[in-house]
Amino acid sequence: MTAAELSDLRALDGGVDLTPVFDVPDYRRRLGWPVDGDAGNAYLDLGADQIGGLRMRAGLGAEVQWWLRLRMLAGPVLAVPGKRTEWTFLTQPIPDEHHRRPLPPGVEPVTTRVLLPTAQTDRTVAFWATAPDVEHPSLPLFTSVIGAVRSVLYGHRF
Repeated sequence: MTAAELSDLRALDGGVDLTPVFDVPDYRRRLGWPVDGDAGNAYLDLGADQIGGLRMRAGLGAEVQWWLRLRMLAGPVLAVPGKRTEWTFLTQPIPDEHHRRPLPPGVEPVTTRVLLPTAQTDRTVAFWATAPDVEHPSLPLFTSVIGAVRSVLYGHRF
């Protein structure tokens, strides 16, 4: 499955978008995320104490997400379209020891405020490549996503 196929969450029957819609209270109440914003915009600070993030190009991200899904470790992934679509994997907090070993090429930690999709967010600005699951709101470990990236890049399929 290609990155485009994974990032387009439209149903095959009629092109209906099946991505769940969240607003600021949903992100706070249903997922427990420290989200700020108003009726039209939701913002989340990544890299802080509660939620970390890892950004990579969409093609690599699709392969990493597939690897994580096979192992039931996948979590929410935010897509930001542009000249080169990038995916941001939301993770548990970034551990202090991640600075000891360099990250794989093309992967960077996200330590900024990001825009989360709401019903008013245009898909050309941001959308969920993999939406959060309110039934299972836990996030993968930062190190699990890094391990998946290394496995995809270097062929360690275990």
